[in-house]
Amino acid sequence: MRTDDTLMLTISHQYGSGGSQIARDLGGRLQWPVWDKEIVRKIATEYQFSEPEVEAKDERVASFIEKLVDLLGLGGFATAYSILPPRGLDDAKLRYMTRTIVEDIARKGRAIIVGRGGNHILAKRPSTLHVFIFAPLEARIQRVIEMEKLTRSEAERRIAGMDRLRTDYVRTFYHADWRDPTHYHLALDSAVWGERGTADLILSAIEDIPQNTMERSP
Repeated sequence: MRTDDTLMLTISHQYGSGGSQIARDLGGRLQWPVWDKEIVRKIATEYQFSEPEVEAKDERVASFIEKLVDLLGLGGFATAYSILPPRGLDDAKLRYMTRTIVEDIARKGRAIIVGRGGNHILAKRPSTLHVFIFAPLEARIQRVIEMEKLTRSEAERRIAGMDRLRTDYVRTFYHADWRDPTHYHLALDSAVWGERGTADLILSAIEDIPQNTMERSP
């Protein structure tokens, strides 16, 4: 593997595909910090918000919340996030905070950014591998049932809510479809390769990443 400090990895993933766990596995094997919920904690610390306030806004847009609750029925938002939407935290401000923190992490290099539009924020950064992890819906449902001890209907509702919120977040802030493969260098089906196998493939890609990785459109 290249030993320079400029390498970075962003991982976007469908809920239930195992993306967060794969990122943790890679972080341990590479000895790189993983920035997932850690971004929420850093925003809360640096900007003096409580973590529940930030989490309620994280990767979602305020104007969409009520629509989602209406669409999914009772418990739509609460079921997906286990918290109620906060007051007083502006979405544009959160986007700015997130971008500032991600860009600061990228300046140091050798880190993994999970979600939060990281592939768009760092689209023009060289030596950065952008990965999308997905899985068929049924595989995602079964994984959420197993990992979170939910009924099938609860798992389906949670997956639908997360997908809609992530779609709206990326479309609103980055004018893009988060599932569009042109925003990534590598897209992997974790149901085919398994979590360990998916991590192995990403690790192999990092080891062979060109010195000047092709830029992506933000």
